[in-house]
Amino acid sequence: MRIALVIGWVLTAVSLTSAAAPSTGTADPTVARLSSLNGDAFDVAFMQALIPVDDEAIEMAMTATLYADHGELLRWNQVAVERGNEHVRKMLTWLQQAGAGPAERRAGVTTVSVKKLRSLRGAALERAYLPLMAAQLDKTVALTRLAAERARRPELREFAKDAVRVESQDSAMLRGWIKQWY
Repeated sequence: MRIALVIGWVLTAVSLTSAAAPSTGTADPTVARLSSLNGDAFDVAFMQALIPVDDEAIEMAMTATLYADHGELLRWNQVAVERGNEHVRKMLTWLQQAGAGPAERRAGVTTVSVKKLRSLRGAALERAYLPLMAAQLDKTVALTRLAAERARRPELREFAKDAVRVESQDSAMLRGWIKQWY
């Protein structure tokens, strides 16, 4: 029953987050809701919230790989897709060990962002993709920063600490490319 309540809560939080406009500095409602949880309930809700974010980032990166121009971006996309898939695999395993499953998957889903990117090519795609992906990474950083402090499982805390470091660096790099190229 407790897991069912957490799943329902997370689905509501994720749908509110995905319907929101791009970040304008306001607090993420998913982070706010996760902040009220502890222990196993936090761990499960965190992973259920992060998996669809990672799935969407993977879809965006794969789309940009098809239509982007800059070699650096193409190489980064490949690394980002591989890292994102590894993250999702780990979280799915941990959820299974906790007796839970993902609340939502966006693997292979054409979200609004993915649809927008699929309609663009070359420089136009990159100008749209770089800020979208940087914002997606920022969302991941906000979620994982909380998990680095609150996760019950030590391996999940370490996973989150690493994600905060890597995703923060990548977000800054993408924003640097926007300035450098455009």
